Amino acid sequence: MSDSVEVAPLPTAGEGRVLTGILGWQGGVLLLLVAWLYHSILYNLVLQWIHDPNFSHGVFVPVFSLFVLWQDREKLSAVEKRPAWSGLVLVALALAMLALGVMGVELFTSRASLLVLLAGLAILFRGWPFFRALLFPWAFLILMIPLPNLILQKFTFPLQMLASQLSTQMLRVVGVPVLREGNVIVLAAMPLDVAEACSGIRSLLSLVTLAIIYGYLMEKRNWVRVVLACAAVPIAVFANSFRIFVTGLLVQYWDPDKAEGFFHAFQGWLIFVVSLILLFGVHRVINFIWKSGDESRPLASDGAGSRVEKRDEPAAAGAWSPRFLAVAVLMLAAAIGLQARSKDEVFPARQPLSAMPQQYGNWSGVDEPLDQPTLDILGAGEFLDRSYENAYPSQPWIDVFIAYFPSQKMGDTIHSPNHCLPGAGWVPTLRETVELKAPDGTTFPANRYVVAKGGERQIALYWFQAHGREVASEYWAKYYLIADSIRLHRSDGALIRIMSPMYPKESPSAAQARVMELGNRLLPVLDTYIPR
Repeated sequence: MSDSVEVAPLPTAGEGRVLTGILGWQGGVLLLLVAWLYHSILYNLVLQWIHDPNFSHGVFVPVFSLFVLWQDREKLSAVEKRPAWSGLVLVALALAMLALGVMGVELFTSRASLLVLLAGLAILFRGWPFFRALLFPWAFLILMIPLPNLILQKFTFPLQMLASQLSTQMLRVVGVPVLREGNVIVLAAMPLDVAEACSGIRSLLSLVTLAIIYGYLMEKRNWVRVVLACAAVPIAVFANSFRIFVTGLLVQYWDPDKAEGFFHAFQGWLIFVVSLILLFGVHRVINFIWKSGDESRPLASDGAGSRVEKRDEPAAAGAWSPRFLAVAVLMLAAAIGLQARSKDEVFPARQPLSAMPQQYGNWSGVDEPLDQPTLDILGAGEFLDRSYENAYPSQPWIDVFIAYFPSQKMGDTIHSPNHCLPGAGWVPTLRETVELKAPDGTTFPANRYVVAKGGERQIALYWFQAHGREVASEYWAKYYLIADSIRLHRSDGALIRIMSPMYPKESPSAAQARVMELGNRLLPVLDTYIPR
């Protein structure tokens, strides 16, 4: 076998452009079309980075991806150009996702469509080898898109429970008398409620993002980069639990007020710095056990240490490239179509929830004000939390909670009680779907939930209601939200939850029948406040 190496000619200035397949004014036109399609989506995305602590790391993600592209610009320019029409399929898919997301008020879908569009353009004008070369900075951009609430809520409460369990064990190890009730840590001085903000989800997402950045900059071995990214998860969970542990010590031995305010915020920053140090320590241990060699990142390499032979490339796109015309027509049609469909959202006439009667027979209701942290979590909607009591005969109170959102286009969506009922020490013991019978004889599905704390139990019945439709599943509620937004130009919807303590030996069915004595009085009037 010959040891000779064929050296490829150095790329010229024109060949050195990463976007050689899109020349001059054609690139400018496509950039303007992308801006037209996505300007409002990107604007609202940046606002969420600024105002949502769970996703404040998002601002660094596109900056780092651009840095990687700039660092690898010469190697990317040397990648063989093989423009592929299959990229046009991805462009069409991205525009379909955009239309579905915009008309169906699905933010994640519309935001993710931008990444699919970028992938389609890269493949259409430069080919699959080029896209494979920029796969890492492209895939990293996924971290800049906030997760849908429907998915995020699935992780929040389990993380709350895990953090409360670990911190409780730490407190017991150092001799602090402590009792845990669900996500509540009961100390002698005061109870600590491991709330949603203390679940650690924000530090977890931020640390995973920084771990990927750190691994790229400081490590050449891909397997080590994967290990560092995976190690960020247990480190973030442990660090958050340690933060709660330290808060417990401050409450127990110093001042209960230190559980809030400056000390609480300062602990968050300090523990995050400790997390970074632990991540660095994991890297040092790996390097100590497995010495790092002279490996380098495999970009544009043929495996023999020589430059890749540069084959003949297609001629530069002409003034009216078929690829450019095809993608420009698709994007222009999508922009015009979305503009034509952007009629004002429909807001049907309705009465405010506060106008709902406070008296139903012997049942008399008193409104319970919601605190600001709860309102911040719920989002921009209208809420009613009213406790009804029946003194003749005396019965347990029944709490009626209604959350109505006139619009869910900006991401303010209904939070399922499935994720918030198990809180403040209450633990779920029963979850099932039941059929509730309306006064007119029709039935509809609802969720029956039983939670317990100590010897106490409570029953909750809840369902989602919008446009004359009642559903129990949050996923079906999301589907109908998308469908009705496209069909009716409406994204309003509501959650109805009826909750009451249970008698010591009362069965869930008996408790449901008792609660629905009031519920059946509410059902006929709901359409006045939640329009069909």
